[in-house]
Amino acid sequence: MRLLRLLRLFGPATIVSVAYMDPGNFGSNIASGSLHGLDLLWVVWMASAVAMLLQYLSGKLGIMTGRSLVDLTLSRLNSIHARRAYSIPLLGVIIATDMAEFLGIALGLHLLFAIPLHVAAGVAVLDVLILLLASEKRGRLELLIGLLVVIIGLSYVVQLYLIAPEPSVVLEKSVRITLDGEQVLLAASILGATVMPHAIILHGYLTAEKWNGMREKVRRHTKETIVYLAVAAMINASLQIAAYGAFYTKGIEVVDMAEAYNTLIPLYGSLAAYAFGIALLASGISSSLVSVVTGQKVIESIRGKSITQWKVRLVVRMINMVPLLIALSIGIKAIDVLVYSQVALSLLLPFVVVPLVVLVSRLGMVKNYTMVAGIVAVILIIVINIMLITSGQIMH
Repeated sequence: MRLLRLLRLFGPATIVSVAYMDPGNFGSNIASGSLHGLDLLWVVWMASAVAMLLQYLSGKLGIMTGRSLVDLTLSRLNSIHARRAYSIPLLGVIIATDMAEFLGIALGLHLLFAIPLHVAAGVAVLDVLILLLASEKRGRLELLIGLLVVIIGLSYVVQLYLIAPEPSVVLEKSVRITLDGEQVLLAASILGATVMPHAIILHGYLTAEKWNGMREKVRRHTKETIVYLAVAAMINASLQIAAYGAFYTKGIEVVDMAEAYNTLIPLYGSLAAYAFGIALLASGISSSLVSVVTGQKVIESIRGKSITQWKVRLVVRMINMVPLLIALSIGIKAIDVLVYSQVALSLLLPFVVVPLVVLVSRLGMVKNYTMVAGIVAVILIIVINIMLITSGQIMH
């Protein structure tokens, strides 16, 4: 009975919230905090608010129509060529998302257990077995993800307690909006890591399956989305705040994740480093659980027939494993791989959010002010991407 009561606390928003605490967030916010202090903290709060709105719209779309964003979009494309063309960015989202999660698991194992990174990457492929066991039943998946969120959150409570950044600076930087040319790449990376396109896609699938046609569930959906994504926003902010307090204030520029882990030990003791490693590993595993469900459902929508989860994960992981190992072997740093994977997600976001806002608008599902907010959010995403492309930082 206690387990049943606990499961009632979890729902679709529990699952998608984990996507906002994935290893890509670690890379983007640690790089930002160590290089630019808290200058980009406002991006975390802004992107979190945008994510909250778009997740709400996607989930409500699933409740009201009984269909997901991907299914509705594909059904409105008249030709098979248009559907195939639209499938390309969707598959790109799955691959880019998995790259960060794959690397996060490998890094967590490497840092915590001193396993060589290339060996840890091989071990990380075995998370397919974990996924099969964990996602056999939805309630079990929601419970496992909820527990992993608690682990990630507690790990960063420990880190912030040990690092103890100045609250006044945090408050000031939260509302001061600045963005120079050198910060655009990381701002886009934070955006891609915070407004996760695969989470927006998945939310509609989950609510359509769980609450199809149950209008009275919209209120619960709204509350869950706000609560869980608010927790995710605070954890994301804590990543950047911890990096600022631990590295930026001491003039340390973190150029790799292993350096961040090893630097914490002499500064704050092994507990801070272990908390960092545990949070990174937990985020990689939990977000992998989310992306495998998304990948399965998207591919099923594209193919029009079912496919097993382990096949999706194995294929995507194998696609990512070879280029990742090559990149690491030629000296590309893990933190750069994480940052650029999130930049790729930022550039792919319009392919998800534009159809979402158009569909919600045409179906008349929300009030005018919510629709205006959705349009503003989409414009904001596109503007940041345009700034990134015109800055030329992608090629650096």
